[in-house]
Amino acid sequence: MARFFSRDRHGRRPLPSDGFDRALGIAHRWFLDRVGEVATIQYVTAPADMDWWRKDNTPPLISGGIGSSGQVALTLHRKFIELKYSDDGMLPERLYELLITEWAALTGKDVSEIDPEF
Repeated sequence: MARFFSRDRHGRRPLPSDGFDRALGIAHRWFLDRVGEVATIQYVTAPADMDWWRKDNTPPLISGGIGSSGQVALTLHRKFIELKYSDDGMLPERLYELLITEWAALTGKDVSEIDPEF
């Protein structure tokens, strides 16, 4: 597998780039190609309050909502995604799946309407 590196930083050795960031960039491009609308997409390493998801013992991979302006906001929970999907090669596909299914759920559309190949 090819290694990806960030740019040189003031003459120091290049640092390996973050695989999660790279995978999220790929998934976000796929998502925009299908949805055609911009959503606010962010990720958090771990929730500040860990008790809110323990009620059903299923850590959240993604959460989202729609603001008063109609803007969709999606939050990926990086720590839990990385624990569930440890294969970096499949990470862009898994992130895309999370984004597209959450978008469909929030907007009331069927996933097959958004991505017939899904």
